[in-house]
This record gives sequence, C-alpha cells and structure tokens, in this order.
Amino acid sequence: MEYDDGMLLLDSGCVNDVKRIDDYCKQFINRPPSDIKLAIVSHMHPDHAGGAAALRSKYGIPIAAYKDVDRWYSGLGGSLQHKLDCYMALGVARANKRNRERILFKPIIHPDYLFDDLQVLPFFNDWAVLHTPGHTQHDIVLYHQQEALLYIGDIICAVKGKMLLPLPVMFPAQMENSYNKLASLNPTTILMAHGGVNQTENASSLFLSMKEQLSQPPNSLMRRVYRLSGFSPEIKRQGM
Repeated sequence: MEYDDGMLLLDSGCVNDVKRIDDYCKQFINRPPSDIKLAIVSHMHPDHAGGAAALRSKYGIPIAAYKDVDRWYSGLGGSLQHKLDCYMALGVARANKRNRERILFKPIIHPDYLFDDLQVLPFFNDWAVLHTPGHTQHDIVLYHQQEALLYIGDIICAVKGKMLLPLPVMFPAQMENSYNKLASLNPTTILMAHGGVNQTENASSLFLSMKEQLSQPPNSLMRRVYRLSGFSPEIKRQGM
C-alpha cells in the first residue's frame, strides 16, 4: 500500500520473492524498497513470511505480526512442520510449472512489532489488526475502516474462479468465529493473497458461504495436507 511518506507491505512472499519486491519497487513504482516502513506477516507459512527476515536484513524493514507468531515453528515439532510446509510450497510451485527456487527461510522471525486483536499499525494508524485464527492459530487480517477494505491473507483463497477454504483449516471452530467476525464488518473491498481484489456489496454472504464449506466432507487433497500439518506445538497446545 503506497503513501507519500512510505509503503506498507502486506506479506513478504517467499524468500525467493525478495528480488521481485526489489524489482517491482524500482521498476514499476520508482521507489526504493527502503521506502517500505513496515512488513506485515499475516501468518508463518512460507509464501507469507518467507521474505520478511531477508527484507529486514537487506533494507532494515521492520516486521509486524501477531504476538504468538514465533510459537508456530518452535521446538522439534515446529521445526518438522516448517520443513513440511516448505516441501508443500515447492509442490505448489511445481504444480504451477514454476522454476525451482530457494524456499527455506528462518522459522523464527522475532518481529519488531507484536500485535493483539484490534490494535492499530505503527506508521499506518488508519489500519487495524484483527486476530482471525483458523488456518493457523496466529492469522491476522488488516482492516481499513474508512475505505471498508480488508486484507485477508489466506482466510479465503480464489482458485479457478471459486472461493475456497485455505489449506489446511487446523481450527475449524475458530475459523467459523473468524468468518463471523469479518462478516460483521461488511467490507466492500477484499484483498486476497491468493485471488487478487474482490469488490463486493454483500461480503456477509461470502463469509457465510465459507462457513458452510467448513461443514462439508474434506476431499483427498484436504486430507493429505491436513495429515502433513499437525506437528506445530501450537496445535498440540490447543489439545488437538
């Protein structure tokens, strides 16, 4: 998000996306990457958190995330989950016929700013943080009330024209609560990490349809991803 006095980065992509962020800033918007004042990490999966530490190291860009974010990949279970998530990210890249690139990143990112629910962003106080667990325990969404705009990370994924649940949904009851929370805001613009921009006059019906998907039987892909996603200590801490 561009402002005259700086930029807000909504997730950092994979570690191999740092060069793409660099090129985009310099070639398309004619600004140095150091103009990014804050890099948000919506959750710790490789395609959202992978580039954060590298951007901070290269340009001094501070990282902001939910307060418990570094628990996700902590310990032996977290280390295993980190490697499995990177393996799955490589599989997605392969399925999309992308070149093989570096995917491993630091599993503990030590954010410069830690958020709780409903806090506002430093440097960008027109944005609020909403804690929306379900996909992981630490997912956050960003809300711009004046513009009725949400950045939802992986809360909904658009795939071949269909609105789908993220893979996996580790905490379905909490995900249902998160969808209720977002529906109550009635946004008119939804920015998705996977699916671009969705302009809507009835966001509540969209989030309701996602809730309905939670009750549907999982397909084979969902079951496979779920089996590979249960090793974070945060999952065990929730009694699952």
